[in-house]
Amino acid sequence: MRIYLACHPDSRLEIDWLFLFNKLPPDQWFSADYAYKTSGWLKVHTNIRKRQRILTQISEGYQSGEYDWSEYRSQILKRINMHVLKLHQHHGVEDEGFFPEFIRMYPQLQAGFEILGRDHVRLDALLDKLQVQNDTLARSEVEDKALAEQLHQTLVDATDLLSQHLTDEEDLVIPILGLRQG
Repeated sequence: MRIYLACHPDSRLEIDWLFLFNKLPPDQWFSADYAYKTSGWLKVHTNIRKRQRILTQISEGYQSGEYDWSEYRSQILKRINMHVLKLHQHHGVEDEGFFPEFIRMYPQLQAGFEILGRDHVRLDALLDKLQVQNDTLARSEVEDKALAEQLHQTLVDATDLLSQHLTDEEDLVIPILGLRQG
């Protein structure tokens, strides 16, 4: 059997937590045998990454002068509200439902899920900060470049953490979903 390492070089997952990952490596996640079990979770993560990328691109567009203040606000305000709401909902479902279930199934993975849980705390704090900044932006009719820069930095920080978190989560969760019975 080929031994796989986690999908990304910055993985925080211990090698002995990847025993399921080695049974169902990423090149099989979308195969006919597993896609019906794994594709839903992966699609949610794809959408999270897409929304985050769009927000960052809009913010970069304003920073570079591609958008004026009015266009920037019209492009980003509703998108941030929706993104924050969906991420909070996603974390709630994982923290209250899926992660405890997965820990019961595989207690030896508890430390890995604790990492993901701590990520949720950090991400939720960033999302709350982003929402406060977005609320301020909604009330700010006059151009406020400092606010836009602060919001941009929060997006960058969230993007960095989300990238690592989602990949670690996939390396831990997708094999569980794919290999479980039923």
